[in-house]
Amino acid sequence: MPPPIENSSPPYAMHATEIRLWQQFRGGSREAFEQLTQFFYRDLHFYGSRFTTDADLLKDCLQDLFVDLWVYRRQIVDTDYVRPYLYKSLRRKIYRELRRGSSPLPGNDLPFDEAGDNDPTAEQQLIQTELATYQSSRLTQLLGRLSARQREAIHLKFFGELSNDQIADVLHVNKQSVANLLHRGLTRLRDEWPSLLSLIGLWFNLLLLIRP
Repeated sequence: MPPPIENSSPPYAMHATEIRLWQQFRGGSREAFEQLTQFFYRDLHFYGSRFTTDADLLKDCLQDLFVDLWVYRRQIVDTDYVRPYLYKSLRRKIYRELRRGSSPLPGNDLPFDEAGDNDPTAEQQLIQTELATYQSSRLTQLLGRLSARQREAIHLKFFGELSNDQIADVLHVNKQSVANLLHRGLTRLRDEWPSLLSLIGLWFNLLLLIRP
């Protein structure tokens, strides 16, 4: 069993703002709802685009998500974890829509990082600001060798800034499974490109989360 990855990082940015907007929205504030939509739309779209290249399907899922939020605002649970709640809700909607499609999902699970080469992932966007083109391409190839679940867990952990418990809830797995996914994914990146850590501060920080 791999060593645990600690949840020692501080709560994700703007957490207090998310909670405040959520509470005001549930109380019926249309202004808070509009701010909440603007606050999360880009991140949710970015996350959702990792599951499908169908822009119309993704747009419909996002619209359905926010319409449902407003219509059922008084029945929606009060939570301090707004971002995980929205990620999980969008993921479920996309899953249902893809299940209705003509192509069955492999293993009844969602693919991850299905975007085309012209639609850079969060990892690519970050790396391209730090490394030369060939280095960015190499890291993209390494990320592509990880499983879909490993890539999604890394995305949720370091770009969604979710805790292991929250990731487990989004992925419908237990906390130890999340630790396993992160450990194996990050260890493979470290083993296949050790010098990467001296080039990108972020990935050095990721490595520190894996105990020797």
